[in-house]
Amino acid sequence: MVRPLLQQLRTKVENAHGLPDITKSELLKLVAELESQTAGTAATATGTGPHGLDRLIASVEGLEVSHPEIADLANRIATMLGNMGI
Repeated sequence: MVRPLLQQLRTKVENAHGLPDITKSELLKLVAELESQTAGTAATATGTGPHGLDRLIASVEGLEVSHPEIADLANRIATMLGNMGI
């Protein structure tokens, strides 16, 4: 259930117009970390686990005004993962 939402988030971030490249890169990195965690593999990048979710939420909150669709989807994913204990 989470993996399709992460793929949807990845697609929306990749196709977002007007999103600064550095922000897009950071969001895609965070999505990759979350995908790794949900696949049950060990994530090797720093900032994984709850801190990775915190970083994702912080990045998304900064985009809420200019990209509300992405913010909404990422918040739903973060909430779902939190409820699952991930």
